[in-house]
Amino acid sequence: MTDQRAVKPYAKALFELAKDNRLIDPIARDLDFVTRTIRESQDLKRFLSHPQVSSTAKKETMTRLVQTSVHPLFLKFLYLVIDRGRENLLAAICDEFNKLAREDQGIVEVHIESALPLNEEQKEMFAERLGQTMDKEVRILAKVDPSLIGGARIQIGDRVLNGSLQRRIEILAERLRGNGGGVALEH
Repeated sequence: MTDQRAVKPYAKALFELAKDNRLIDPIARDLDFVTRTIRESQDLKRFLSHPQVSSTAKKETMTRLVQTSVHPLFLKFLYLVIDRGRENLLAAICDEFNKLAREDQGIVEVHIESALPLNEEQKEMFAERLGQTMDKEVRILAKVDPSLIGGARIQIGDRVLNGSLQRRIEILAERLRGNGGGVALEH
């Protein structure tokens, strides 16, 4: 099992446990706090990723750093992750956990890449139309990608809708190549 494939089972297990105990929001905050703490300290990051540092030493260090700030259930989860040598996956587990929490609340994040920045009215329009189609609350995360030339690329979960001008040009080029090179132009 590769590291990235391990992320979903850990996140799902933690989410189910948090949901059963009505702790989704506190656990989400704990995950965010711990991943931010690790991300902001290069020394801590090196310490946790060092192969010669024992899991006992890692757990003792994390206990001293976060015990008073996190729920005991989360601390047990953190110990499990460290014991299994998966502490490098905490940020990805955090992202996946948050995704599961949003889905549980009926919220879907939609990533939109466009050649030009979207204004608030355009974002609201996308959110409203997609929300009606999906019967969910939609949060738009917009990003500019000048290589798209025009149009937009929309990602909803694992699905990508590519309505960019760049993609249309690629499709046209594929069609032209598939025509054996002999293109008849009408005047």
